[in-house]
Amino acid sequence: MKILKEILNGVISALFPNHCMCCNEIIDENEFLCDYCYEMIERFDAEKRCIVCGLDKDKCDCKRIIYHFEGCVVPFYNKGIAKESLYKLKLSHKDYYTEFFAREIVLRINEEMPDIKFDGICYVPGDIFSNLKRGFNQAELLARRISEIMGIPIERKALYVKKKGKGQHNLTGHERFINVRGLYGYNYKNTGKTLLLIDDIKTTGATLDECTRQLLFSGAHHVYCACALATTFEKNPKKER
Repeated sequence: MKILKEILNGVISALFPNHCMCCNEIIDENEFLCDYCYEMIERFDAEKRCIVCGLDKDKCDCKRIIYHFEGCVVPFYNKGIAKESLYKLKLSHKDYYTEFFAREIVLRINEEMPDIKFDGICYVPGDIFSNLKRGFNQAELLARRISEIMGIPIERKALYVKKKGKGQHNLTGHERFINVRGLYGYNYKNTGKTLLLIDDIKTTGATLDECTRQLLFSGAHHVYCACALATTFEKNPKKER
């Protein structure tokens, strides 16, 4: 029986080989990136990051923004290989890529927040139109897998979208914070809990901050965040989008 299973797995691998998430090169069955892409993917250096906003200290947002969340973990820059791979997850229904990003996030959480005991994991909700168009909410996919890996219960539908706001893409950093105010609400109390809030990409942190505010209103004592990617800006915060 074991030999037959090995033969079957070999046939499946030959007919449907595993490909690198980025360059599409054929790779081993349990891998996500080829050796080159794995080496070239741009990671944040934990020792050079701000523990609150998650960005490099020389581009720290905390110099001009007081966030409501207490810390943010991010493994990758929103550029190059990481960006291309995550956008395949979001736009091309490559939802099995969730495993790679979830593992990387958990690795960073274990390294950078080892003493924090989380009571639950929640996620930034998508509006109904985006969820219907895409068929899933990538933040929820990440949260569910992170919940499974870490053995921490997921707080399903802890947050909801009250109304559809303007798209964030063409707004400045300041406008983003104004735009998300009042967009989200909480469904139930989380009194006294320490929560981990998950999203796919942190740009200015406006969405994470507003969702954190709602979780604090729901009674949570502490909220920390984790994202797969974060955007950094070289100059002029007024041009941030």
